[in-house]
Amino acid sequence: MKRTTALFLALVIALVFAFPAFSAISTPIVRVNLIRTTVITQQQLDEKLAQYKQAYGESMDSSTVLEAMISDELLEQALERDGYVLTDDAKNELLAAQKSSLEQQAGVQLTDADYAQVIQSNYGVSLEEFKDYIAEQYTVQNYVLNKKSDMFKEENLMPTTAEVEDYYKRNKSTFISPENVKLSHIYFEFGNDKDAAYKRATDVSNQIKSGRITFEKAVTQYSDDKNSIEKGGDIGWLAINDQENIQMMGQNFFDKVFALDAGDVSGVIESNAGYHIVKVSVHNEAKFLGIDDKTSPTAEGTVRDYIVNGLYEAKMNAVFQQAYMSLITDLKNSASIRYLTK
Repeated sequence: MKRTTALFLALVIALVFAFPAFSAISTPIVRVNLIRTTVITQQQLDEKLAQYKQAYGESMDSSTVLEAMISDELLEQALERDGYVLTDDAKNELLAAQKSSLEQQAGVQLTDADYAQVIQSNYGVSLEEFKDYIAEQYTVQNYVLNKKSDMFKEENLMPTTAEVEDYYKRNKSTFISPENVKLSHIYFEFGNDKDAAYKRATDVSNQIKSGRITFEKAVTQYSDDKNSIEKGGDIGWLAINDQENIQMMGQNFFDKVFALDAGDVSGVIESNAGYHIVKVSVHNEAKFLGIDDKTSPTAEGTVRDYIVNGLYEAKMNAVFQQAYMSLITDLKNSASIRYLTK
């Protein structure tokens, strides 16, 4: 019996001394309780600190990260306590709305596989992880806005006329309208025979130059651009620094178009897409914009509107941060937080 007891004690001692690192790393350092008790361990803190340092630099310290972990835990418990939990259907609706917004910005339709690839490339996470992330952001935002609604009164957020005009004065040199043109075209698609398309375009151009046909008449009879025929060939505005359209149409097209004055009709111009005969109806030089000028020929809003929106958003972000910290303070005051180490 004595020999067995001695062997058992020897094994226990061996096990204790075999795993000293695990025991130290897993040491509980904080107990947090709002609706349940959650323990934060040294290992969890070390892992989170490493993540923060990778994201924000080596200046991050453990005490700051620990307080952030406590805040996250309190907020998670508060959301659960107060019923701010999204269903899977609600999360899917949020994800679909994000996808739709991205499609509108890019001007393309995305398959689910395409969307997943975009998310992976831009955020480095899976679609499922991204869905959870935006659901969390949405939930926290609503919670803060509801719990601290008194901080988000419109009069606290809307910039004053003086603030708007002061911002304009300080940043006036940045509000510039680039050189731009409004144009119509007769379009000749390359198709399978580029030479034949050029011959058609040249023949129509000669007819217009000789007065045998007007530009407008030629649009309806000869243009391959079905979308603009009913508008007299009108394809809207181009800005000289429009990189997206420069890439699509080619620099040659832009150079030739911006060499035209208002009222001019071009000869045959080649683009990346085909041949064009272009008529410029308006040609504006670059200029500084006044505070009540439209931000672009096609925009509804003015420079003033742009500044108001920007200052409003900046105030909203600042107030949200203040409201978030105030809410965390409230939660800490109502919770039980016990630090287990010095």
